[in-house]
Amino acid sequence: MKSTADVAIIGLGIAGATLAIELRNRGVQVCAFDDPAHGTVSRGAAGLISPVAGLRFGVLDEWQQWWDHASAFYRSMQAIEPIPCYRLLYGEDERRYWQRKRQQLTEENLAEEGTLPAHTVQCLTPPAEVVAIRTAARVHAARVLDTVAQLLDTEGRLCRRWVAEEEVTPIWAGWRVGGIECAHVVFCQGPALAASVRFGWLPRMFARGQRIAGTLAHSIAPEPLWLSIRGKSLMLEGRLFSFGSTFDWETTQPIVTEQSTDHLRRQLEQYLRVPFRIEQAWAGVRPIMADLKPAIGEHPQQRQCWLFNGLGSRGLLLAPRLANILADAIVGDTGTIPPQFDLLRFAC
Repeated sequence: MKSTADVAIIGLGIAGATLAIELRNRGVQVCAFDDPAHGTVSRGAAGLISPVAGLRFGVLDEWQQWWDHASAFYRSMQAIEPIPCYRLLYGEDERRYWQRKRQQLTEENLAEEGTLPAHTVQCLTPPAEVVAIRTAARVHAARVLDTVAQLLDTEGRLCRRWVAEEEVTPIWAGWRVGGIECAHVVFCQGPALAASVRFGWLPRMFARGQRIAGTLAHSIAPEPLWLSIRGKSLMLEGRLFSFGSTFDWETTQPIVTEQSTDHLRRQLEQYLRVPFRIEQAWAGVRPIMADLKPAIGEHPQQRQCWLFNGLGSRGLLLAPRLANILADAIVGDTGTIPPQFDLLRFAC
């Protein structure tokens, strides 16, 4: 590990990884601290990106800009692929929301009435309606994280260990982070923010999600297929499936529970007519700010100490553009952090 750097990044999930690349692209010397034993929710996520989310068919503001940044970033790592995506509408509430948004989403080329592939029809409980989502994609998050980690490791700029908050101390030129002297430090630790004293004033929440995966009695979809069912994603590929997730707003640890596994199994049995076997279950904790928007920016009292957190369920979509914004702010060349994302919106 090098003894100095311009910027030290603590945590190498999708936030830390995208920021590391954006800073390197600006000629900034980066070092990163990441403990694989702590895991990251980015690795357990399904990796699915869609312009339409939630039961109410919400569309992210400035969707095209988010998509352009994300798709370009992940293409550079050969880690993104288009995927057919269908919303299966079973509830009357979903149908009403779709009818309200139908004209807008169709005109914006984001969604349209659809028909399931013929080979899947007999394998699913018939939905009341099917909506085809445009521009859906799957990101191979583990490939992104492994690529960035290997790049930094090869350069002697990755330390595979946990950094306690007390190991981050100010010095005359910036910060000493785990023995490394640097000008800036960026906390990208996701749910570890729960234990932070430095950023304890932020009104954060945490959502524990869980997914199950396994095999089907026979193949349903020869090619990858994404079915969105009442806020949960069912991924089908050959005889493989994954389904999730459940949410627990109290737990800050990525704990797999039998209760959540059984809940997901019973839900999947309602929609899937093919026998299946659960072979794996995993959980992750998504850090979320109280206003459901990311928080990036510089600490109000501690100069050159930054935060990149609160990405929530759309982290893979949001991270590349936010990393670009934050890298510009750290380098100080251009632009400012938009007020709706600046952590200073919570400062007293």
